[in-house]
Amino acid sequence: MEAGFDAIEWNVRSGGHVLPERVADDLPRAVERTRKAGLAVTMITTTIQDSQSPHAESILRTMQALGIRYFRGGKYFRYDYTVPQASQLEALRVRIASLLPLNERYGTTWAYHTHSARGMIGGNVWDMVSVLRGLDPVRMALNYDTGHTTVRGGTGWIDDARLAEPYVACLAVKDERWQQGPRGWRAEFVPVGEGQGDFAAVARFLKASHFSGPVNIHYEHNGLLGSDVGKWTLDMPRDRFLAIVRQDLTRVRAALA
Repeated sequence: MEAGFDAIEWNVRSGGHVLPERVADDLPRAVERTRKAGLAVTMITTTIQDSQSPHAESILRTMQALGIRYFRGGKYFRYDYTVPQASQLEALRVRIASLLPLNERYGTTWAYHTHSARGMIGGNVWDMVSVLRGLDPVRMALNYDTGHTTVRGGTGWIDDARLAEPYVACLAVKDERWQQGPRGWRAEFVPVGEGQGDFAAVARFLKASHFSGPVNIHYEHNGLLGSDVGKWTLDMPRDRFLAIVRQDLTRVRAALA
């Protein structure tokens, strides 16, 4: 609250703020304290991939009781380069579709994160859209990441974004730029506004698509990667930490206004 945010996205996974096996007891306590502090909880992070994921129904049942709609899936799907990719996507569609009845039962929405790392399904956006096509976007959707989609799509990210528009339920914000090192070029995440992200164009896209979902800011610069893990310990002065997170928050609000 001191940093100026409107909400907290609690991490419900091993090593996170709430252990999945403890969700029915611990998430309500976390949410109660959050709301008493004047902050909302509209989304949580999980490792749910399909209906067989451990504790999936318990997590969704608890979300329903707390009035939380969105949950981010984890443990990203990866390509097996020894098998045709098209057949993998077809099989994946059947797998994730198993979540649809649970989401319908509990009024929840699974939002898959578009991660750019090599071999990640969804990094190209269009591939995950092909998996989701035909499934209800109110229940099966994307947590669209501005940084990762720029890494994969460059200035052409907007084409994939338009294709994905019906499934963009949540927005993850971070900025990136390419850096050349001893092992070649690699993407590095930087403070918002200091990389290659075109946030004015992102705002126009969101406005045109009537986006109304939660926006989550990811801090993976200034040594803050991992700050979403419950056991993470602050290794810088508190004032420095607050200055870093407030700067990104202020810039994101200005860009999306």
